[in-house]
Amino acid sequence: MRLALKIGLPLLVFALGIAGAFWLVTHRKTIEPVPLKKQTPLIEVTEVALVNHQPVIRSQGRVLARKEVAVIPQVGGQVVEVSAKLNEGYLINVGEILVRIDDEDYRLNLRRAEADILTAKASMTNALAQVASAKAQAIQAEARLASEEAEANAARKEWRLLGREGDPPALLLREPQIRESQTAIAAARALEEAASAGLKSGEASLFAAEAAKERALLDLERCMIRAPFDARVVRGAVDIGSTVSQATTVALLQRIDVAEVRLPLSRRQLKLLGPVPDAKQRPVRLTIGDEEWTARFDRLAGVVDAVTHTQSVIAHVPNPYNSGGAILKFGAFVSAELQGHIREDVSVLPEEALRGSDAVFLYRDGKLSRKVVRIIELIDRKVVVGGLSAGERVCVTELDSFVEGMSVRLRKGD
Repeated sequence: MRLALKIGLPLLVFALGIAGAFWLVTHRKTIEPVPLKKQTPLIEVTEVALVNHQPVIRSQGRVLARKEVAVIPQVGGQVVEVSAKLNEGYLINVGEILVRIDDEDYRLNLRRAEADILTAKASMTNALAQVASAKAQAIQAEARLASEEAEANAARKEWRLLGREGDPPALLLREPQIRESQTAIAAARALEEAASAGLKSGEASLFAAEAAKERALLDLERCMIRAPFDARVVRGAVDIGSTVSQATTVALLQRIDVAEVRLPLSRRQLKLLGPVPDAKQRPVRLTIGDEEWTARFDRLAGVVDAVTHTQSVIAHVPNPYNSGGAILKFGAFVSAELQGHIREDVSVLPEEALRGSDAVFLYRDGKLSRKVVRIIELIDRKVVVGGLSAGERVCVTELDSFVEGMSVRLRKGD
């Protein structure tokens, strides 16, 4: 009996399971699939307004001195004085004495030149007197000659009136006296020529002495090496007791009348800048934190950087150390804003309106179409574009997909 239960009971359970499964399969309800409705995308649009837009071009650069000059003496000698300001960082004014060179030798040259001037002037005075004396002697000799020749002519006429044969005697014709006068004239003229030559030599000596004096005075002045312009000292290079020559650098100075800032711009930024002559008329704004300076566009660098492929605008800041405001120090790193060329009839759209790199979706009569635009500038999550018309409506909603002419719905309020 127990054996029969052990075998029959499982078979009964298995049979009941088979029967139940068969009943469920034959009596289940068929669920018909519900077709999904196709959803029309819901979008937001912005209406195009045409404006005139002036781009702001941003860059950064380092402040540099426009000129850095090595100061070299024009005379040599021993340094006897050095300015306390001839150390890095000091500001000096044009004309301030930086270094003084021992000037004793140059003072001796000056005294020598002054003595030579006096000698030359005395020589000229003597030569002038000799010229005058020679001229007077020549005049006297010429007068005597004229007198003797007149007496000779009178004697010759008298001789002929008396009817005498032959020529009158030499003494009667005053020949010895005439020769003596002619000799005196020649001697006077030779003396005059010699005196005139001495005068010219004296004039040359005087000219040379005066030039030597001017040079000596100039050398004396050059013994005091002065700042050639308002400057910042980069470094001083001599001390008291140093011996300098015309090849010695005594100081390195930077001009402070103008600071120069090189601002690298990309090709796109250069296009925004517009024509260089126009750009030069617009100010350049420089900032460090909350401090601000106004620079001016001076020129465009003549080369393109081989690594960054940028080209630099060079801006000038007048009187960076003495502008009446904050000091703009050489070596400082500044942010810059340049005003670009004004673009007329452009649109400023939200950044979300841009599709790809050069297109927008236009909404019209419940449908979208793609339109290529001209990208001018991306600023502060906005895009400035050209090529749209006033009143056109541009989609600003992100879409999962796009098909030209696809149907869309506007959100309420658009």
